[in-house]
Amino acid sequence: MSVERGEIYYVYLDPVFGREMGGYKTRPVVVLSINDINRKPLVATIVPGTTAAGKVSIFRNVAVIPPSASNGLSVETIFECHQLRAIDMGRFTSRRVGRLSPQDLRRIEEAAKFSLGLL
Repeated sequence: MSVERGEIYYVYLDPVFGREMGGYKTRPVVVLSINDINRKPLVATIVPGTTAAGKVSIFRNVAVIPPSASNGLSVETIFECHQLRAIDMGRFTSRRVGRLSPQDLRRIEEAAKFSLGLL
């Protein structure tokens, strides 16, 4: 399967440990790694998402993405950029659901930079 930067998939992230995001269900993830890496049989760097419903505090380490026809999300989703992780390509078991707009991908990039101390 070929994945590309900025695409959204639903991925099963378990098993996890401690406060890592999982939950024994599929979660939306955004592919953040560059396409040169994604085209190799390595791993992809992703940002996992969670439902935004009921979340009061939004910080610079997250990006809130509203649903749209192009991104395939059905609800407002918080992508937690402090939960960046590399996953094996074998975890991508379904088709992509959508692709982020350039503006939304930029918001994810900025939150990831903040989380990594690159700003």
